[in-house]
Amino acid sequence: MGALLLVVVVYAVGTFLFRENPGAKSVDEALSDFRQSNAAVDINVQQPKAGVYAAVGAGSASLSFPPATQKFGAEVPVTITPTSANCWLTKVDFNTAYSQQWTYCIENGRLTEHGNTTSTRWDLGAFTTTNVATFRCEPPGEIVRSEFVVGEKATYRCLGTSTEISGETTSDVTFEALGRESLMVGDESVEAFHFRETDVLAGPQTGTTQIDYWYDTKDLLLLKLVRTVSLRTDSPVGDITYKENGEVALITRVPRS
Repeated sequence: MGALLLVVVVYAVGTFLFRENPGAKSVDEALSDFRQSNAAVDINVQQPKAGVYAAVGAGSASLSFPPATQKFGAEVPVTITPTSANCWLTKVDFNTAYSQQWTYCIENGRLTEHGNTTSTRWDLGAFTTTNVATFRCEPPGEIVRSEFVVGEKATYRCLGTSTEISGETTSDVTFEALGRESLMVGDESVEAFHFRETDVLAGPQTGTTQIDYWYDTKDLLLLKLVRTVSLRTDSPVGDITYKENGEVALITRVPRS
């Protein structure tokens, strides 16, 4: 019995040490997903063109226990999928194991967030685990106005549940307008709205998330984001810390569809 236990432990440790880091998700892979899931929608308001946009990424995410790290892909597809005449999904594939998508709508000349979903798969050697966290913002949060004052803040609350974490997490969100800026997207200079989101989480997950967003002033296409995340989660072995730092930037405003 002791020898068998030793073999099991050696196998688990060995597979953990030699596990593979998820690679970048290619634009072609994201394009295949988009074509399979996309349904034709009549568009009668200004919103980003549907399709898959090429972007570059840099950064990483890590767990404190078991110690694990995965990097953002050098290639990070950004997919825009219309869901109605004035709403769409913006999905970012940070790598093949980690993605986040937001539900946006244009309502009364303002961009609103209705919710977001994050899916993360971790290869822990002897096994893999996937957590899907879904947050709903009711009422939707107003995040971008066509005319705003620098320093203006909007606040709202989202409630979330996770497939691997019991209980409900509360996210108190603050969106701050930082002004207009010019960004280089490929060889093109694009005028953008710069906003900063700060989330304070409470419940089974606690901590803060800060994300800077740059949206195209013409169609509210997400051009760039910079993320800093620090969260703690209850577990049977104590608090587990999740940290993330990274950024994603489009290299073209012309999608593939």
